[in-house]
Amino acid sequence: MHISDFLPKNGLFDSHCHLEGNIEQVMGKSRQHGVSGVFNAAIDIKTSKNGVLLAQKYPDYIKTFIGIDPQVFIPNHEFFLGFHYSDNQVEDFRRQLEEIYSSAKEAVIGIGETGMDFYWIKDLDQESQQKSKSLQLKLYEVHLQLATQLKLPLTIHSRRAEKECLEVIVKNTLSVKGIFHSFTGNYEIAKAILDSGNGLGVNGIITFKNANDLRDVYKKIVGKLTGEESPEFFYQKGIFFETDSPFLAPEGKRGETNYPYNVKDIFEFFVNYLK
Repeated sequence: MHISDFLPKNGLFDSHCHLEGNIEQVMGKSRQHGVSGVFNAAIDIKTSKNGVLLAQKYPDYIKTFIGIDPQVFIPNHEFFLGFHYSDNQVEDFRRQLEEIYSSAKEAVIGIGETGMDFYWIKDLDQESQQKSKSLQLKLYEVHLQLATQLKLPLTIHSRRAEKECLEVIVKNTLSVKGIFHSFTGNYEIAKAILDSGNGLGVNGIITFKNANDLRDVYKKIVGKLTGEESPEFFYQKGIFFETDSPFLAPEGKRGETNYPYNVKDIFEFFVNYLK
């Protein structure tokens, strides 16, 4: 089983974004740029519900992931919920996500974003780090169970935790796969992710002037290109393109609000760099 089995096969789509602003205007400009569709990613129950509403309103262009980002268990983040959450409360998140899915199955493309983030906890004391990691893991496992139950792919947040996120998904399920969105890890973990049938998300970071190491990872993975490769060529290899908008605008637009239509610039940069 491969991540490409779960997703559209044709056209350049934004595999991970956070839609906001004038949606019709964003969609119109994305269509003009040749973007075939966008996958909205949720970060909590509220954005999961809102994502479903958007996908129901624009069913021909928007699909949504539903899920809860690991940042809810990372102190100092805007969505931090605290360390008092029990196993029962984490399980309640699963129940709420199941209810959202049941209400609008046709709108949901997958589960997430979910995963683990060890970057933002590196400066915490040891006890807080362990508590955050434990809760993040429990929440991630709940998402894996739900994805397995519903036979849906995942969009995986794995900052400084790529190896751990891969180990957990391989241990917990062989029947679903995910995209490690905004991947910035090394070649060894990138190859392991692809070899396991999971995917990598390429976004504006690949265009940054200081991203030589990341570009070298993909150069080693993909090899030399002709410059004529289609998006489908990369999907079959487990490589997907995303914006993570409104964040991470590509080089030349850094500091600006990012939009799904910039996925075309990211794709073209990627192909041209590797040819």
